[in-house]
Amino acid sequence: MDPVYSIGIHSLWDELRQMPTGGVWWINVDRRDDAISLANQTLSAQHKDAQVAAIVMGDDPQKVLKLEGAGGPESVRLFSMPDGENSLRFMRRDLLCALDPDSHLVILLCPQDAWKNISAEKIRLWLAKSRNWAKYQNCTLLIINHGNNNDRQYSLLMNEFRSLFGLASLRYENDTHLFDVAFWCNEKGVSARQQLILEYKE
Repeated sequence: MDPVYSIGIHSLWDELRQMPTGGVWWINVDRRDDAISLANQTLSAQHKDAQVAAIVMGDDPQKVLKLEGAGGPESVRLFSMPDGENSLRFMRRDLLCALDPDSHLVILLCPQDAWKNISAEKIRLWLAKSRNWAKYQNCTLLIINHGNNNDRQYSLLMNEFRSLFGLASLRYENDTHLFDVAFWCNEKGVSARQQLILEYKE
């Protein structure tokens, strides 16, 4: 039976957090620290036997990623890659050189700047190829994209429901976080246009 992974926001019900293999999910986060926290909480939310890999663009993954608390998988494969279009273009191919992604959760933590010089059409093509790759490799790809100017990109991604199984944003507002789900598809069904207020607890 193929594994089902979850994002690390425990207060969400399964329809808004589970990610089965074979798909691509994308979460925009306005603050870098919140993106790192979400990535770490997602790592820690996985079962101890889960197969997990994390890719960090433009930073040392050992400096930003860590398991929080007593949970999480026994091991996490860490990778780094430079910012830029070429890194994204060859990411899937390069990852296959070091990892068999079958049944893996692959987390890509990247800054919004990594996409700024890439045309909308190239982003659509990248997503379509990533969707086909995730399906063929039987893995889950979660993109956590941080930056404070994600609105334009978000409107582009809203129309990519053929390639993305889930699209959401996490924004900091008045000492709380707003989790805005555009759409989220999994074995529990399809959820769309959900907004939830989250409170961060240590």
